[in-house]
Amino acid sequence: MSERILVYGAGAIGGQVAGRLAGAGHDVTAAEPWAAHREAISRDGISIRSLDGSMETHRLHAVAPEALAGPFDVLFLAVKSYDTLPVLERVLPLLAPAAPVVSTQNSLNEEWLAPVVGPQRVVGGVILVNAVLLEPGRISATASVTQASASARMPGVFVGEYQRPAGALARRIAGLLEAVWPAVAIDDLLHERWSKMVNNVMLNPTSGVCGLRSADLLADADARRALVGIAAEVLRVADAEGHPLAKVMGDFTAQQVLEGAEGRDDAFERGLAERAARVSPDAATSLLQDVLRKRPTEVDYFSGLIARKGSQHGIPTPWCAAVTEMVHRVESGALAPALENLATLVRSIQP
Repeated sequence: MSERILVYGAGAIGGQVAGRLAGAGHDVTAAEPWAAHREAISRDGISIRSLDGSMETHRLHAVAPEALAGPFDVLFLAVKSYDTLPVLERVLPLLAPAAPVVSTQNSLNEEWLAPVVGPQRVVGGVILVNAVLLEPGRISATASVTQASASARMPGVFVGEYQRPAGALARRIAGLLEAVWPAVAIDDLLHERWSKMVNNVMLNPTSGVCGLRSADLLADADARRALVGIAAEVLRVADAEGHPLAKVMGDFTAQQVLEGAEGRDDAFERGLAERAARVSPDAATSLLQDVLRKRPTEVDYFSGLIARKGSQHGIPTPWCAAVTEMVHRVESGALAPALENLATLVRSIQP
């Protein structure tokens, strides 16, 4: 009997996981709260446009969360970080006793999953691709900032077990995800999580306050000043958390980032500007997509999380604190996303 796979959240990333796993012959159920998206998938399948322009459509079973019926042998979480624990509480009774829980999310969700299900069941999938949900049932892949490295070749996803080297479980999940994107099992999951946190914390909040898509964000001088300052704060906090990073975005040393934040080296800022041409014009961060749809954002799990962890370690994080507060104002409607917000942000840190 084939294992039953539950993908909770069929958005830009979860939709690819669910669709391509179903297309590869796996028994997949997608739990999707958005009725219009769920109905489009049930009626027409889920369509995915790849970077080369090719289209694929996959049929799969999509249901409302309240209609789920277990047991499931594998859970892929593809929801916003603020929904992680509420979703887990909902589906935990529907999981087989040893079912792995796989986070294909941003931020550090493994830290919150492990105390609930046990660290031995937690797997992380560090997603390095980018995509946008165009409309119900339609996903489009875009060239991501992460994969715009000039020197490092990146897979589509790194797969690792929580706080231990890759074993049979990581290889099993990587084998499944190989049907979705090129997948590599890794020994140090948290290193790759923190590596991606640098990118997420830099790009997501800044795009949310100004409304710029990723390529335009990298091309803007004020944005780059903010990105460099934020990246340096994430590096300092990662080091204090026991996960020192030698490289950022595959091309730059941590020293270049830190010296860039101090105004002593412009290699990182110049590199960000050069990457703008290698990113899809329609690529947009997940936080900007939420801002445009007037949905709650994950800012408290990006820059807000770094500010909290920095405070615990006695590390100043003025950039992260300021951009988090600004995103909250955008969420509340007190501030409209606008280019001039970047200049205001820079002036608040560098008068």
